[in-house]
Amino acid sequence: MTNNTSMDILNDILETLIDSAHGYEKAAEIADRTTFKNFFSRRAASRRAMAASVRNEITALGGTAENDGTILASAHRVFMGLSAALQDNDEAAIEAVETGEEYLRMKFEKALERDELSVSAKTLLRNYQGELRADGRLIDHLEDATS
Repeated sequence: MTNNTSMDILNDILETLIDSAHGYEKAAEIADRTTFKNFFSRRAASRRAMAASVRNEITALGGTAENDGTILASAHRVFMGLSAALQDNDEAAIEAVETGEEYLRMKFEKALERDELSVSAKTLLRNYQGELRADGRLIDHLEDATS
């Protein structure tokens, strides 16, 4: 039972990580400044690496990992494109990834509160929490730079 629940929780996290990677890729596309484009591209690569680790953990638990993000995230990326058309592209990109990062951090926190989550899955997610917090602080600095 714990493995099945852990796999479900991790697949939910995996979808969000995939969404995050796609969101950062879209942000890199719409950003104007090279510095922002590079930052967003690096974050997309980081989210893909996190997703690969989560995928490996799901497989180790005996499950099948999700391959796609959510429909909601796809709609959010479309909105990012529309938002960028209406305002400064850098500002739109930063606002969008900031919203996504808050959601991802919340997902991690809720998953880690679950008693049914396996020890190995909790360890994996805790290892990434610091990076997520640091990314949030960096995004705040980027936001200040556009003000």
